[in-house]
Amino acid sequence: MRKLSIAAIFLMFFSFSAHAEKTELTKIIEKLTPLEGTVPAQWRITWIGDTTTEATISWTTAEEGSTHEVHYGTSAHGTDVSKYSDKQVCQKNGSYDQGKSGAYYHHAVIKGLKPATVYYFVLRSDGETSRQFYFVTAPEKAAKFSIIHGGDSRSGHLARCRVNMQIAETVKNNPRIICLAHGGDYIVDGRIWNQWRLWLSQHELTTGEDGRVLPVIPTRGNHDPGPIYQEVFNIDQGAPDWHTTQLGSDVAMVTLDTNVPGGGAQSEWLEEELKRLRPKSTWLLTQYHRPLYPAVKNAPAHTKIFAPLFDQYNVDLACESDGHCIKRTVPIRDGKADPTGVVYIGEGGLGVGARTPKANLWYFDGGKTGKGHHFMQLDFAPETLRIRTILLGGEVFDDVELKVRN
Repeated sequence: MRKLSIAAIFLMFFSFSAHAEKTELTKIIEKLTPLEGTVPAQWRITWIGDTTTEATISWTTAEEGSTHEVHYGTSAHGTDVSKYSDKQVCQKNGSYDQGKSGAYYHHAVIKGLKPATVYYFVLRSDGETSRQFYFVTAPEKAAKFSIIHGGDSRSGHLARCRVNMQIAETVKNNPRIICLAHGGDYIVDGRIWNQWRLWLSQHELTTGEDGRVLPVIPTRGNHDPGPIYQEVFNIDQGAPDWHTTQLGSDVAMVTLDTNVPGGGAQSEWLEEELKRLRPKSTWLLTQYHRPLYPAVKNAPAHTKIFAPLFDQYNVDLACESDGHCIKRTVPIRDGKADPTGVVYIGEGGLGVGARTPKANLWYFDGGKTGKGHHFMQLDFAPETLRIRTILLGGEVFDDVELKVRN
């Protein structure tokens, strides 16, 4: 199989509209790690489950290699792997697209970490070593921290890179941000490895110049079918694409799958999770791809299944994607405006082409809609949850604060 360079793959999906864009693209490509030999590239961290003590660190190599390991610890030692206090050999290695891609994933599941702690790490594959990276584990309880939410990186490759670089800069200026909750539709067709290859390389741009990596809480979108999604994020083949991510004991994010029926096994699991989480959660959030109260498209069948459960267990915030626009609804309960209800935000602006929302819908009377590439910064505190919509370029489009429920 002929292996294409990052630049060649970029050109497969990108058409230039100006010389300035070509110049900008060239500078971006120079920042990306070439996928060659066993050089660790396309690094990422996945957060599912307990983010105070666990993380999955993953990367890609062009050749299969034989030994893949993460060297890590709470002290920085650069690329001298002999000085790190801990090492984890990858528990899972394989070829993307079930052997059809010619590229290889490596997953190291690390446990026994300490909450609210900086961990430095270096990736090593057959003697090839990455630069030094670091991430921060979630706080255990009652601490102030932030996350970024967004979806639909999909088809706007230059815009996607710009948003990724802005995310890195935002984290640099706001170090309390600990992760990125991605609402799905990473690419146009999840069955095509070259599209994932491009997304994974471009995702490197969310890493700060100082090596800070932002863990991802993944969601499967309607454009993400096939096995590669699970191979990228170390999710067992055949396992359901719904899960809970615990951001300390006070904040929980329940991720759902709107690509399969909402009833049956999924709704049964959802009700049990919300019932378990609500009494002990200061902030209870949900995340999924297709919006229940959409700004562009029609509501899915999931609305009649998920929304009553959100109401019953007093979910605070529902994070949505898919519409390619900006929206924040009024609080909704029982299908109507209610100050005790759930606020729905979205709808995906991490690179995809923007759409115009239907601003005259009843659930935007007192909410907000707009258009443009963006992400949302959620700032958690014991009494408040601040939601800011940040446009590409840094302008704050919307800024609102939720009060903690009694």
